[in-house]
Amino acid sequence: MSERGFTLIEVIAVLIIAGILAVLILPRFMGIGGYSANAAQGDVIAAAQYARQSALLGSGNIILSVQGSSVTVQNSAGQNLPAPGGKGYPITIPASAQGSATLIFTSATGSVASATQTSPITLIDGGGESRVVCISPTGLAYAGSCA
Repeated sequence: MSERGFTLIEVIAVLIIAGILAVLILPRFMGIGGYSANAAQGDVIAAAQYARQSALLGSGNIILSVQGSSVTVQNSAGQNLPAPGGKGYPITIPASAQGSATLIFTSATGSVASATQTSPITLIDGGGESRVVCISPTGLAYAGSCA
């Protein structure tokens, strides 16, 4: 007569293995929020670099605007520039800017008009993760501390 089922040792072994896997894998899923903040940071840096390059290439003064989850790059006439990769501005980023920022890149030097210090743009995603994009008076955009 054969009995079907699991022994107590088999059940305990499965629970131990499941516990070990949960300890190893669960923390990776808890930090997913940072990925959208990183993506938004990259999108804003790319838009700022594109605005600066467009200004340097003789497109006139270029306006970068970050409001909420919208990023816009426009010429001085208020027309949206085409975004690299076929998408057009405005683009939607996976995080929201704390406050709003409007920067004008000058056509002569690619620098930010009337800027005397680095302009920080703080982005916060749905999980509360935040990232900062810094734009220097010379127009250089970079991630991190704006010191």
